[in-house]
Formats: sequence, structure tokens, C-alpha cells
Amino acid sequence: MVQNLKLALNKVNLESFEELALAIFQFQYLNCEPYQLYIKNLNVDPKSVNQVNKIPFLPISFFKTQKILSSENYEAIFESSGTTGLNTSRHYVSDTNFYNIHSQKIFEKIYGKLTDFHIIALLPSYLEKGNSSLVHMISHFIKQS
Repeated sequence: MVQNLKLALNKVNLESFEELALAIFQFQYLNCEPYQLYIKNLNVDPKSVNQVNKIPFLPISFFKTQKILSSENYEAIFESSGTTGLNTSRHYVSDTNFYNIHSQKIFEKIYGKLTDFHIIALLPSYLEKGNSSLVHMISHFIKQS
């Protein structure tokens, strides 16, 4: 199932977005226990979620207090900067290569090929934390540019 969703993300467009978003919602509902409990506590029947605007979004505060993931296997944990307080949000990433590929695709769709750029970044406070998604993404971009 995960592999099918990844393949679909590679080909997503405006026409296929809603169907894919609904499939991802169903996957997250079935495989992410905190999200499933949240949906149940909202008294939302997952079968009634048939449009993107009906997908309940998990409050960001849950990422500070819960382990939000759909599989116990993950390669990295990205943390927020913590600028709003001591508790940081955590993003468990199961496939950093997939993360890199899609970050690059989004960048290139907007700005053009990374090979046409020389990426230079100064991120001292992010580097000190050591587990920033921004530092990870920029490191990948620098290697590709």
C-alpha cells in the first residue's frame, strides 16, 4: 500500500489530487493510532470522508505530545525549531530518500533544475539543533546543485 501511494505521488496532478488525498487519509486512519483515535473522538465516520475538505486535520500540538507515525520503522526524526516554547514538534520520516526526491521535485517545478543553481545556506541555529528538516533539505539541494 505504501509503495502504491508513493508511486501515485510521483504522478499526482490537479485531476488526481483529490482521489490520492482521500486514499492517503484512509491509509493514515488505518495505520496511525493517534490519528485514528482523534477521528473517533471527533465522531467522524471515515467512510463519510469523500471530499478533501472533509478530511480532519490533526492539530499541530499532537506532534508535540504524541508519536505520530504510520509504521514503527523510520529513518529520521525532524524537530521544529522550538521558537514558540520548549516543546518541539516531531516529524518521523520513514524514507529520507523519498523526502529528498519530493523536496527536489517541488523546488524544480517552481524554480527550475537544481543544477542551474549554486545553493549557499547560512543556518547556524538550525545546525546547532542537528535534526532540522530544513538543514536536511538544504544539504540535499547543495549536493545536487
